[in-house]
Amino acid sequence: MKTAFALAAVAGIAAAASAQSFEIYMVAPAQVAQGATYTVEVWGHIVGSRWVQGTSAFAGFGIDAIASSGAAGVASITTSSIASWAAGFGSNGIVQGANLVNTSGGQLANLFGFLNPNINMNNPLMLFTFDVTVSNSYVGNITYTPANPNPNGGLSFYPVSTDGASVIAPNDAGTTLTLTGATTQVIPAPASLALLGLGGLVARRRR
Repeated sequence: MKTAFALAAVAGIAAAASAQSFEIYMVAPAQVAQGATYTVEVWGHIVGSRWVQGTSAFAGFGIDAIASSGAAGVASITTSSIASWAAGFGSNGIVQGANLVNTSGGQLANLFGFLNPNINMNNPLMLFTFDVTVSNSYVGNITYTPANPNPNGGLSFYPVSTDGASVIAPNDAGTTLTLTGATTQVIPAPASLALLGLGGLVARRRR
């Protein structure tokens, strides 16, 4: 029994040592005017003992971009613009209302030292961008959130960029994938503010 407990403890220590924390997060303007078009950036970040700076590299991603709040304020969105490192295996996704689904991309490992000599080894790394056009009449917040990781993995990396073996989140044991959105506040357009000002002036004159 003691041996079993000892083995379990060792296994727990090994799992903790090899744990990998993955995050897909979004970056967007804090504030825009009604009718404006703004860009949402989607980034990946990996932290853990198996990621070695200068040795490891992102392998790929597969994620949706969902308007988790304020969808009524979205007049239109574009399909994604995949970052250059992942565009060779990129899918720009499908627009469904205010959402962008089935976006993915990736890069080959630098197998044999020549298959992908320009492999991108940055971390964090931009995955893709898309543009959002706001309704001319909407005032409030719009929040976009990464969601629904691809069944084959939401985010993955090569621990050794010259080796094809990859670690995949959230599929592989010991991996976690955090999905973090970004909120943009939509304020009245300058013309609307001017009209509000004139309206107030007229009201005061009537009094």
